[in-house]
Amino acid sequence: MMGPVAALAAENALGFGYGEHLLVWSWRRIGSGHGECPLLVDQFIDACGEDGPEVFVTFGIFLKALAFAGRRRLTIGPPGCLLVTADERQVLTLLAAAQSETPALLEANLRWLARPDQRHVLQIATGALATALKVNDLRLALPATHAPTVCERKLAVA
Repeated sequence: MMGPVAALAAENALGFGYGEHLLVWSWRRIGSGHGECPLLVDQFIDACGEDGPEVFVTFGIFLKALAFAGRRRLTIGPPGCLLVTADERQVLTLLAAAQSETPALLEANLRWLARPDQRHVLQIATGALATALKVNDLRLALPATHAPTVCERKLAVA
């Protein structure tokens, strides 16, 4: 089991910045029934200035589209937990792909997360939130790939 300091260091090593932390923290608060907390809007105002309330509403619409179009119920961590779930990471990757204009990665994540008949709903909401964050200088980092550059397999010995 990883301690809190090690967990935070590991997430920061994955490229998590203020935008990622804001989205995960807010999603967890909303998911735990604290979506009406004024602190949420204040955090978006701190991050986005006068656009904060609109970006917060756009985030809420994105979460509703994600729930509506989703293939399954996603797992989020409890508020205050330093570890990020695989589903939270995938949603961040979806948004980062939309911001960085990598259509293949965006499409792959949309296909993984959304039902085919409702994929367009999630794509529209993703584009709106990605743009709102980008306009306010909250750029999300794409995860580093850990794929090998060379296929190195040891030969089987008979």
